[in-house]
Amino acid sequence: MMSFSEINAYTKEKLKDPNLYSEPEHSYLKIYQHAFRYALTERYQPLRHYFYLPIFLQSFIYRIKGFRKKIQPIKIKDYLLLDYNRVVNDNGQWHYIYYDKIIQLIGAENVSVLSTTQKTYINPDIPSSVLQRPLPGLDATELKLLKSINRSIRKARKSNLLSPWEMKHLCTQMLLFFHDFRQYYRLLKDQDIKHVILICHYHREGLFAAMKELNIEHTELQHGLIAANDLYYVYDKQYASAIPKALFPKRIVVYGPYWKRILERGCEFKPEQIFIGGDYLYRLHRPQHDVNAKENIILLCVQKEMNPDYIRYGTILAAFMKNHPDWRVIVKLHPSQDNKEEYDQLKQYGYQILDREIPLDELLAKAKIQITIYSTTVYDALGFDVMNFCLQDFGLMRDYAKDMISEGAALPLYEHEDPIAKYEEIMKSDDGIRFLPREDVYAPFQPEVFKKILNL
Repeated sequence: MMSFSEINAYTKEKLKDPNLYSEPEHSYLKIYQHAFRYALTERYQPLRHYFYLPIFLQSFIYRIKGFRKKIQPIKIKDYLLLDYNRVVNDNGQWHYIYYDKIIQLIGAENVSVLSTTQKTYINPDIPSSVLQRPLPGLDATELKLLKSINRSIRKARKSNLLSPWEMKHLCTQMLLFFHDFRQYYRLLKDQDIKHVILICHYHREGLFAAMKELNIEHTELQHGLIAANDLYYVYDKQYASAIPKALFPKRIVVYGPYWKRILERGCEFKPEQIFIGGDYLYRLHRPQHDVNAKENIILLCVQKEMNPDYIRYGTILAAFMKNHPDWRVIVKLHPSQDNKEEYDQLKQYGYQILDREIPLDELLAKAKIQITIYSTTVYDALGFDVMNFCLQDFGLMRDYAKDMISEGAALPLYEHEDPIAKYEEIMKSDDGIRFLPREDVYAPFQPEVFKKILNL
């Protein structure tokens, strides 16, 4: 399986000429990236589309599909927040991990929350079904974008730089982009919105195109790991000329100086577009340095879409655990984990599988070791007296693991190594371990930064 750096290198070679993926209105850089990524990994099958038809027939199909369709207007308040079901339970009460503090600053009466997932723990103001509504035929703005997309696809075909398989994925990604644009454009049109706040700018190009068309202010909040080998952050200067039109957010708020330094290595954000908001995450109020709370626990924090890798390692780890009967393993699932039931097979080794019932902070306060391939939980563990290990033997994300190790957030671990024996050996060493200081990664919460950005 290809690593992120290998995918980036392949994409960089394909996209040497910005004229290939750029049009007067927009640069489709990220959409081409999506196409190459999924063509290389074969994770999704291409979808049916109409881009092979003349533009007037495509427009006619949308008109037929939208015949007599009317959409019920939805009133959005001053501030719109996009929820991705990232929540935490504190004593029976669900809280938005990224938005809880910000909603308090703005005032709940001024905020509308749009859910982007069907399953929710907090009832949103606007359900995700709104983004799947049947729409009327194309208006002039939508038709203009459709023509732009078609020009880009024709240009890609004529270039012969994309294989037939890659062209199918490009058409699929363009179709999804256009669908998202239409849904967000129709939702946000004629609204009096002061600001949109979201996490994860990638795969949100349709939203950014709609906000650009409607001149709506918006801000991205850092949602997790940002690394030098990321697919959608820290862009090479090769792309600099296309970035201004490439459907990125106007600004991004990060947790601390460490992340700002990482982003400044790329060209997608200028320094003045990067704000340090501090630790704006909702966290449980529990002691972080209570030595007596520590137990012989290995916390295995998994990532979505990587079930086979983590399950394979869980099986390998079980052999080592036989030598340490006074230790136990807790598997912490990702908040957006796919196919959670696949991890049930690890229960045969005595592992405890946890989803959202116990928050991460509580587990970090008890654990002595964390093992992951890559995860923001490595940074969350800083200040909790946890030894972070990143696995080095697993293909697709090995670049992320190397980044976290080189940055001083974790130590390397290979599948043939006994993690408990390695932990005990390190703890006996006179050298000790110096991980990144927590305040560099998670600075104190800065409400004034958010008030300035949001004009509060």
